[in-house]
Formats: sequence, C-alpha cells, structure tokens
Amino acid sequence: MKTVRDVREYLFKEQLEIRLYIDKVDIINYKKIGIIESDKVFVYHSKGLIKVFGSDLVITKLYNNEVLINGKIEKIELGD
Repeated sequence: MKTVRDVREYLFKEQLEIRLYIDKVDIINYKKIGIIESDKVFVYHSKGLIKVFGSDLVITKLYNNEVLINGKIEKIELGD
C-alpha cells in the first residue's frame, strides 16, 4: 500500500515548489500569473505571491501547474 500512496502523492502533489537554476526559475503548483514584464514577473500561489525581478525575463514553459521563467534573475521575493 505504501507504493500506491507514494504514487498518489507524486501525481496529486499540490505543494508549492520553486526550483532555481542558472538564469531560470521553475515554479510548480502556482495559481495564476499576475504581471509579466521584461524586468519582473509576479506569480500567485495558494498562500501568497512570488515576485521575480531581473532583466530579459520571459516565460518559456507554461502549463496548468508549472511556469518556467528565463532571463537574468536578480532577486526573488516571497510575500503575501
């Protein structure tokens, strides 16, 4: 039964994840996207807001629950 539970948790995971890479931010389980500009992208999640600041920011992957932002990332803020 543990295997079934593990697969179910993997498939239906709703916890926010932020993965940082060089010149990329991957946000999983977001709710909606607010501002999209070349110097800032605001992404809402179930408990607040993620603000990504930088230059040449573009969204290169956009799914129902995942967004990938590329560019020169200078700062990320988490807030309400």
